[in-house]
Amino acid sequence: MARMIVFGSTLWGNHLWTGLSMMSGIIVVISSLADRRRSRRKNIEAVGFMPWTAITVFAVLSTVIAAALAIKGA
Repeated sequence: MARMIVFGSTLWGNHLWTGLSMMSGIIVVISSLADRRRSRRKNIEAVGFMPWTAITVFAVLSTVIAAALAIKGA
């Protein structure tokens, strides 16, 4: 039982930043596509309420930081 807990904690610890960078990278792609779709809309009045540009910027920032920490091995 104790060996299983150690294995689980080291496995999660080794891939935490990698998984986080991959998930935030997926958010970057989705928000970029949504921002592009919003900028090419037919009805100029139908803006929407999601701040896709801000979501993209913060997701890129978190992707870069998480990838740097994954490479460093923190």
